[in-house]
Amino acid sequence: MHRLVWILAATLVLGGCSVFKKDRSDEGKPRDLKSINAEVDIRTVWSKKIGRGAKDKAIRLVPAVSGGRIFAAAAGGSVRAMQLDTGKEIWKVDVLDFYATDERKAAFGKDVDAVTGGVGAGGDLIAMGTAAGEVLALNQSDGSLAWRARTTSELLAPPQIDLDIVVVQTIDGRVAAYDAVTGTRRWVYSSVVPSLTLRGTATPIVTNEFIVAAFASGRIAFLDRRTGLAAFEQRVSVSQGRSDLEKLVDIDGNMVIVGSRLYVVGYQGRLVAFNITTGRVEWGQDASSVVGLGEGFGNIYIAHADSRISALDADDGDQVWDNDALLNREITTPVTISSFVVVGDYKGIVHVLAQVDGRFVGRRTIDGDGLYSPAVEAGNRLYIMGNSGTLSALEIR
Repeated sequence: MHRLVWILAATLVLGGCSVFKKDRSDEGKPRDLKSINAEVDIRTVWSKKIGRGAKDKAIRLVPAVSGGRIFAAAAGGSVRAMQLDTGKEIWKVDVLDFYATDERKAAFGKDVDAVTGGVGAGGDLIAMGTAAGEVLALNQSDGSLAWRARTTSELLAPPQIDLDIVVVQTIDGRVAAYDAVTGTRRWVYSSVVPSLTLRGTATPIVTNEFIVAAFASGRIAFLDRRTGLAAFEQRVSVSQGRSDLEKLVDIDGNMVIVGSRLYVVGYQGRLVAFNITTGRVEWGQDASSVVGLGEGFGNIYIAHADSRISALDADDGDQVWDNDALLNREITTPVTISSFVVVGDYKGIVHVLAQVDGRFVGRRTIDGDGLYSPAVEAGNRLYIMGNSGTLSALEIR
């Protein structure tokens, strides 16, 4: 079992209550790192302290890139816009300042994780979820508040902004769309939430035609952009076993669309290649992942729940390579850049592997507090938020 699986407690009534599940057996211990022959240099181009890191490890704040700028939020409430190339600050705001004193006291306790989900960027906006149970949309130009809107529950995934809508998924199994200009909620889609789920949600994929959402039931849905109605639903994984824990098939990890195929994987479930055009499952493999998938070189890269990394042929699902050297090190979602695939781990180390055969070609410690948020690739650089609340821009040479 994945060494850090955060499990949402049995009911929606308890909301944010959770149980920390940890494998204490020898098999669950993080594997010690062996020396490698470094073939690349991992260089920090710039780094910037954004604010306080999250107390809740389920909060994984991903930076967003738009228009030559990068936007990042820290759990404590600080949000910054910076120049992508240099890290020079353009503006800085604190989301707590958007709340009146009484609101702030009611919604945010001392040292609370104020920002819980984000950052999403699109058009002229960035958006994030807050501990007040709201989605906040800020203007990219100066960080001023564009609008605030209530959500149905806690938001842990980045809002997705596309043209006229902002799409959010909350931990109560709902997906909602808001008007990008006014913040008015247009529709809500609800799914059935099992008695026990992983703490977190997948991030919806917004396309020109539909919205792809994945749920704790092990199902995916294709939702109409305009109405939120499900045009099509597909079960990815089927619950097995007797206990609630054995039946967990939650889909929390990153989904990938390549061409006409959607690739999705669940916890204790399957990795499935789904043809969007025909509505057919082209291939599937038994797999278990919490953080999901990356893609590149004709491969799909899966970060398994036990932190193995595998490359599967995107066309037929055949295994290309498998690397278990990071077993139980709580690796992040695989991200590709150039000819490499990159993951971080709980010790704050960035690991660079060759896409062609999975060998390690580089390694560097980035954040002593660890890495849980996936990196973002832009302009041949990687941008990654460490658990300390520091954003780093990296180059691989």
